[in-house]
Amino acid sequence: MQKNPAPALVLWIISSQIFMGIIAYEWLPATYRGSWIFLLLLLIAGAFLNVGLALILGLVAFVSMAVYFALDLANQTYIERQLLLLFVIPMAPIFMSAVRHNIQNALKTYRDIQSYDRNYQHDILPLTALNHFQVELRKLLKLTQKDHYKVFSIHITNTVLIREMLGEDIWKETQNKIMEILSSDQDSVIYHFISEELSEIRSIVIHENKSDDDLSPPLFVQRLQELSVLKLQIEQHNECVAPISGDA
Repeated sequence: MQKNPAPALVLWIISSQIFMGIIAYEWLPATYRGSWIFLLLLLIAGAFLNVGLALILGLVAFVSMAVYFALDLANQTYIERQLLLLFVIPMAPIFMSAVRHNIQNALKTYRDIQSYDRNYQHDILPLTALNHFQVELRKLLKLTQKDHYKVFSIHITNTVLIREMLGEDIWKETQNKIMEILSSDQDSVIYHFISEELSEIRSIVIHENKSDDDLSPPLFVQRLQELSVLKLQIEQHNECVAPISGDA
């Protein structure tokens, strides 16, 4: 249902049609066509309610119809039909409510994917650009008299486990949290590079003062470590800025 909601939606819709068709043309006599319309209204009402409210509506309809049958003493000939109707009434709103629930989950997943793609395209650089970026960065730092910068290598080692055990929805939600952390403002100059599946993050950190190199890890590293669902392997090292060829 998380990856492809279409089969589940089609199954629920077909089930609801079979449900209504059998009741209308096989089980209920002509005198009970009004009950069929009542069931149809309950079925349609379920499309506008969540599953919990649909269950409550079914129970209220069940009690109301039971009271009606108890007071309808002149129509006791079809007692077995009445019992059948009472049995199916609580179920009627659930079918379309289940379709609504599946659609909402599918839309939430789609929005999460869109959000992740939007952040990926605009806020964070792809990992494949790291090498070229470092070459140009060394040239720039040479002009600013900076002789080194830090590189943080972060590997998320349990991405497959999250997707298989917790589902795609949780993984997309976690990805969005990671992107939000990486996109937040920092005191230092920081460039982030990520792999396509966000299983690897490389971050270049340029401190303003040399004394800042000995401080605790950057805030984004600390916030990533606070995400309990992630298992991280973090390494850091200094990259020295080598003299540019041809300089005197």
